[in-house]
Amino acid sequence: MKIIVVSILFFVCITASFAQYFQFSQYNFTTQRINPAEVASSDNATLSFDYRNQATDGGFHLTSNVVNVSYPFISPRGNRWSGVGLSFMDDRSGQAGIFNTQEAGLSYALNVPIAKLQTISLGVKALYQNRKVDLDGLYTGAQYVPDRGFNEALASGENTGQFNTDFFTFSTGLYWQKINKEGTRLAYWGVSFFDFNKPKNSFLEQESHLNSTFVVSLGFRTYHRGNVSMFPELLYTRSASNNVLNAGLITRYDLSTSREQGPTHLNFITKYVIGRSGIIGLQLYKENLTIGLSYDFPVIVRNVANTGAVEIGIELRKLVIPRKRNIGRSKKKLTPSSVKPAVKKEVTNKIPVKKAPVGKDSRADSLETKTILKEDLTSRLKKKKDSVNASATTGTFQHEPLILEKATLDFNFEFNSADVNKKTAQYLDDLAQALHDNPELKIQLVGHTDNVGSEKFNLKLSHHRAQKIKEYLINKGVEEKRISVDGKGMKEPLNDNSTAEMRALNRRVELTILYQN
Repeated sequence: MKIIVVSILFFVCITASFAQYFQFSQYNFTTQRINPAEVASSDNATLSFDYRNQATDGGFHLTSNVVNVSYPFISPRGNRWSGVGLSFMDDRSGQAGIFNTQEAGLSYALNVPIAKLQTISLGVKALYQNRKVDLDGLYTGAQYVPDRGFNEALASGENTGQFNTDFFTFSTGLYWQKINKEGTRLAYWGVSFFDFNKPKNSFLEQESHLNSTFVVSLGFRTYHRGNVSMFPELLYTRSASNNVLNAGLITRYDLSTSREQGPTHLNFITKYVIGRSGIIGLQLYKENLTIGLSYDFPVIVRNVANTGAVEIGIELRKLVIPRKRNIGRSKKKLTPSSVKPAVKKEVTNKIPVKKAPVGKDSRADSLETKTILKEDLTSRLKKKKDSVNASATTGTFQHEPLILEKATLDFNFEFNSADVNKKTAQYLDDLAQALHDNPELKIQLVGHTDNVGSEKFNLKLSHHRAQKIKEYLINKGVEEKRISVDGKGMKEPLNDNSTAEMRALNRRVELTILYQN
């Protein structure tokens, strides 16, 4: 019995020593196994997990668990300049998990912007791996008790100290990607070289070294119409003389593009590992979460090492907000005395209606703007409503929301700030009371930023600023359905952002009060 077990173990160990570097089917959850440079490819901090259970013709299963963590470094100007990542894997092969592999890796990547919405990253990775043979799941004759069976508490009679090895490996990679203004990846390619130091990995005394692995990844969007997009992808892995090509298509269906709820879509996975197996899968993608399920199955030829594999993946994401920069002397320029008041300009005291009869006031065709009066806001809005109703009796009244008043809320924002100051809070308190007194009024809020930082980041920040005002009014008792929010990012500046004062003025929320009878 002992000789048979040792012989089997020796064969497993030798085979594993020359085993090919394998890839997961849902490799978007295991990016550090594809290319270490990908840890700097997103503005989100991520935590992902992938579990794989692969059945074989031998009647046993290969189980693998991978955890990946990545964190990008964002400059105060909003530029992603580098990223760091950690990866952990536990792989168990053979009956009762005889052959075990555990590894832990550290990745770092540096970004080089080469064009608008394009980056190229250079990454490196150091990894520690431990391989061992575990006989705890097997029994030998030394553990057999006549008339009773095998007793696990007895010593197995085997010395497994020699069936254990560990080593360090080093890898590097280059990764390029192009995204659009919404942050969707339009195209990418990457090349990486794993385990280039070829460490000694023999269990026994014979000379054996780990094979280096070359990986190429490629993908691009070829079709986009309505809610449907298609992304062909290719993953090529070469280890020693073994070549594996994974090619196929990701079909994306957008379920929601709401800025408030964040983007939501489904990814349908259809791929083929040449000469091995097919892959089908489904992933649900939300702004801060992705959940995926896939299944591998034999195609054309029967693969004794993979008669079917199930994979489950999950990823959590959180947008990294750059730290506020210490602007030193320029901060003194942003004092309340040097910037415009918190609530400034625009009151619309005329409402667009259809042309009045001859002899009536023709100014009803235009909007007239003036500085907000110091009179009570409720009284001012009531006068405007009365003016609208009076106009409706002399002409045709439009049954669509009419603008009663516009105001620009200038928070004197610090960089990336969305905090409400005292002057703005006072205006919002008055506004909340006016809304209570006039239930037919509604509010539109549109946030804006300066031009510092990426377009994607500023779009989210502008929406966040408007959302802050909405939350403030809701806390004052205003119904949520009466308030709509939007964000324009840096698309509609008041000036050219050439000075600190001008940039401060562009960091604002524009408020519109609407009336509908």
